[in-house]
Amino acid sequence: MSFNRLAVSGVIWTTGTYAISVLVRFGSNVVLSRLLNPQLLGMLLIVNTVRQGIDLSSDVGFAQNVISNRNGDQPRFFNTVWVMQMVRGLILGVVLFIFATPFGLLYGLPQTAFQISGATLFVMGLASTSIFILHRNLALAKLNLFDLANDLIGAIIVVAAAVISPTLESLLFSVLVAQVIRSLLSYFISDHINSFMFSKDVAVQVVTFGRWIFLSSILAFLCTSFDRLYLAKTVPLAILGIYGLARALSDLPTMLAARIGYSVVFPLVSSSAKTGEQALRAQLSPMRRNLLAVISVAMAGGISISDLVVTFIYDSRYHEATWMLTLLLLGGWLSILCSLSEYSLLGVGKPTYNVVGNGLKLVFYVTVLPLAFEKLALFGAIVAIAFSDIARYVVLNIGQRREHISFLRQDLAATLFFALLIGIFSAVRYGLGLGTAFDNVPIEKLSELFGGSV
Repeated sequence: MSFNRLAVSGVIWTTGTYAISVLVRFGSNVVLSRLLNPQLLGMLLIVNTVRQGIDLSSDVGFAQNVISNRNGDQPRFFNTVWVMQMVRGLILGVVLFIFATPFGLLYGLPQTAFQISGATLFVMGLASTSIFILHRNLALAKLNLFDLANDLIGAIIVVAAAVISPTLESLLFSVLVAQVIRSLLSYFISDHINSFMFSKDVAVQVVTFGRWIFLSSILAFLCTSFDRLYLAKTVPLAILGIYGLARALSDLPTMLAARIGYSVVFPLVSSSAKTGEQALRAQLSPMRRNLLAVISVAMAGGISISDLVVTFIYDSRYHEATWMLTLLLLGGWLSILCSLSEYSLLGVGKPTYNVVGNGLKLVFYVTVLPLAFEKLALFGAIVAIAFSDIARYVVLNIGQRREHISFLRQDLAATLFFALLIGIFSAVRYGLGLGTAFDNVPIEKLSELFGGSV
């Protein structure tokens, strides 16, 4: 199958199943918001963020190794990865179990919550490497259906736990059960069979390739979670829970872009990199252009009605999320551009740029976020979070130019199109007498900052 046909097929399967997955997650999110109070959602956000941080603290890119290595589909290679993955999962689970008490004291949460999350990390490490092989072989239909089935199972289990026992421990235990099911099912999605086999040479290759993935993963976690950890110590749990809801909704389109980048762009570029820079760029350009056009329409439409969605679906306890969601979705456009650039560079074996980009993004967070919160309270913090990918995008674009696969003009054209659509959709809504999604944004904070001149 040609590059373009593979790309189109991959995007269709990834987008289609992800759309259904979004409906599942959105539906469970709405149900949970009715069953749980914002404070409990805030606590759940903290525990999940800590677990993700521990998980990414030793990520050497097992999946990326299997996908990109020429021997990735050989038993000697993927079985070594499987053994390394299980050992890593055990170590991480023990680490989080040991540090459950300090984390509990730091955030004022029960230590059992972190212990359950430690068990989840261990179970995650038991999954089959068949998932990686499916990625490598671009068996995206089977892979996306597998992910969709697990999203549905997970949503049912979590909602059932919230109905039966709406407590933090119950919700976290439901996540553990869902992960057990996912790991078990991973052994039945292909003829791929894992067995205990370990090669020192393969392990060295994995760690050598993964050293940049390791740094990138740590920085990526800090970049995506610094906001949550910072706000967890500066705002009430209820506000944190509301922010978590807005962030979860705003992350849906960026997660789709990341999934397309990982599932489609990365393996396609990796397999086609030998065709030459000009040929590769010619193959990528139409796919990116069409994809950005579709995403821009969906994102602009979503932004124009974001506040209406929140006020219509969620009860009054969560209405503060309206303006947060609008700003976060607006900034999400930059994250989408970054995701496509990141996986293109990873496909040609250049993960260094993403490490540097995430490093600068983290510097931005550490320096600008506290200052923005101090000057403009939560509004300033949300603005800083929304547009934190600017420095990262610049670095990734420099990397693409050096590798002769830059799409700066295409990105600028798509961004102008995106802005134009926001203006058109907002004007239509305003003409209908419904105002705009930006009406709830507390821009009076800027007026306070500049002494009432805004």
